[in-house]
Amino acid sequence: MTCYFILPDLCAGGAERVAITLARILKEEGYVVKFVCLGGEQGEMRTWLIPEFEVEFLHCRRVLYAIPKLKRLFSNRRDAILFSSTEHTSIATLLTGKHLGLPVIVRMPTMPKNKLYSGFIWQKWRVIHVVSRWLLPYAKKVIAQTDTMRSQILQYYHLPEEKVLTINNPIDKAYILSSAEGHPSPYEGAGPHYLTVGNISYAKSIETLVEAFKKVKAHTPTARLTIVGRNDSDYARNLLSHLDIDESINIVGFKENPYPYMKHCDVFVLSSRMEGFPNVLLEAMCFNKPIACTTCVPIIKKLVKPGVNGYYCATESPEELARCMLDAARLTDIHNNYDLFDKNSFTRLFE
Repeated sequence: MTCYFILPDLCAGGAERVAITLARILKEEGYVVKFVCLGGEQGEMRTWLIPEFEVEFLHCRRVLYAIPKLKRLFSNRRDAILFSSTEHTSIATLLTGKHLGLPVIVRMPTMPKNKLYSGFIWQKWRVIHVVSRWLLPYAKKVIAQTDTMRSQILQYYHLPEEKVLTINNPIDKAYILSSAEGHPSPYEGAGPHYLTVGNISYAKSIETLVEAFKKVKAHTPTARLTIVGRNDSDYARNLLSHLDIDESINIVGFKENPYPYMKHCDVFVLSSRMEGFPNVLLEAMCFNKPIACTTCVPIIKKLVKPGVNGYYCATESPEELARCMLDAARLTDIHNNYDLFDKNSFTRLFE
């Protein structure tokens, strides 16, 4: 059996990072793991995948254009099991699996009842979900990242209980720590240095973070905020043009290796309105950093223990988030131990 991980392209994102971590776990367990990229060879993940994994490129500009190529590619690979973790890629993967009779495992990237889309993106999301309702029953298994997500998937897609299982996301702590090793602090000034990592999008609620940071700075004038993540979308450019950004807020854009920022920050902040599973928070926790975050997904309350390793508050409340940020900066002697990922449940899916 050969496990094929299907990617839309090589642009780095949360789902893609998790896919690589899952692929490494399978490889360490003795499985043959390969990647198929529906797009071209450009993107940040190229250096992450090659030469660790064999990658085949279909060079398609759109996911739907890749379906005939996927069918041709796997027509003579009857020992293949396919894995996908982005919704539009899962549609192409499920169609291929259905046509060829190949098993497909789908990892859902977000809540089915995500209400954060609008305009054209909302229309596209609606189409994807309608098609997914037809195709998901053909999946061998559907992975939910949390129990809350599993409940929504069962309700929204009308799937049988045994089809959907919860597997919390893994974290490759050794890789994360080694990626930061030897890197000097990227920060200047006394601090405390607050950090958030994530693409600037509506879901991340960066405007709430900026407003909260202003309140923090009023209390602690030497405080600094660093925002790491893509900021070149129309939404990001429009948002940043309307926010009051001064020299105490550093917007550094996408970083292929964000871990030195995590290692040397004083507090990691997650201001999101909604998350599927907060992987970036887990990554910061590898460095035993105090956390200030919103309860953007229920599992936050399992990960963050108030007064122990951080504080959490309601979404879209700059006042409450500022209080969490100030309180988190006072925490010391933090020792995090994330153990929610069930490796055996995951690897058994590929047997």
